[in-house]
Amino acid sequence: MLEQIALLLVFLKASALAVGGLASLPLLRADLVPRFVTDAGIVQALAIGRLGPGPNGLYIVSLGYLVAGWTGALYALVGATLAPLAILPATALARRWLLSSWFGGLVRGVSLATAGLLLATGATIVNAGGTQVWQLGLVVATVAVTLQGRLHPAVMIVVGGIVGLALGR
Repeated sequence: MLEQIALLLVFLKASALAVGGLASLPLLRADLVPRFVTDAGIVQALAIGRLGPGPNGLYIVSLGYLVAGWTGALYALVGATLAPLAILPATALARRWLLSSWFGGLVRGVSLATAGLLLATGATIVNAGGTQVWQLGLVVATVAVTLQGRLHPAVMIVVGGIVGLALGR
C-alpha cells in the first residue's frame, strides 16, 4: 500500500512541477528509473503517448500502466489531473500577479530550465538506447528544418516515420 501511495505522489509531484507536455519527463525519469521502470520503458511509454490522440502529457498514463498495470495508469491519471485542477482556482485569485513582470520572468526562467532538463534527459535516454548514426542525422535534419520554419512539423513527423520504417530494422 505504501508503494502505491509513493507512486501516486511521484505522478502528482511531476504534474505539479511541470509546465506542460513533456516537461514532467525529467522528474518522472529521476523518480521511476531504475526502481519502477527502465529507460526502455520510458521510451515505450513516450511512443505510445505520441501515437495516441490527445495532449503530449498523456504518455504519463502509459507510463503508469507500464509501471503498475491498470492501477498505475489510474494513479498516473489522477496525479496528472489533480495539480492542474488545483491551480485553476489559485490563478483566479492571483490574476493581477499573472500579468506582472516578475511573474513573466519566473515563467521564462522555469521554461528555460525545463528545456535544459529535457535536453539532458533526452541525451541520457538516447545514450542508453544504443542510438544509431541515421537517428542522429534525423534529429539534426529535423532541428534544421524546424528552425527555418519552412515545413509544417507534421511533415517531419511523417518523414521520421518513413525513415524509421526504412532504416530501423
